[in-house]
Amino acid sequence: MDCSGFVDWTFYNVSNGAYVMGHGGGAQSQHTYCTSISWDEAQPGDLVFYPDDSHVGIVGGWDADGNLLIVHCTPSGGVVITGQEYFAAVGRPGFYGGK
Repeated sequence: MDCSGFVDWTFYNVSNGAYVMGHGGGAQSQHTYCTSISWDEAQPGDLVFYPDDSHVGIVGGWDADGNLLIVHCTPSGGVVITGQEYFAAVGRPGFYGGK
């Protein structure tokens, strides 16, 4: 599973099959289903993207210092939790009332 497949899988399961984030179109397509928000507005469930939309992750919460934690799938298929390094944009998916 790649990063966008992980996001699709997550939203599909959370919505009991009613919502598929990017409809199989990858991170770039998933970005189009989001409303841009500022980093200060980011909440768990929002999506974060690399500058060229080549990678996507899900905001999972905050660490003890108040830094965002991002859940995403690595190229090898492993799910990891990291900080927001390398992610350049954050968006609120239509699932939450966005686009």
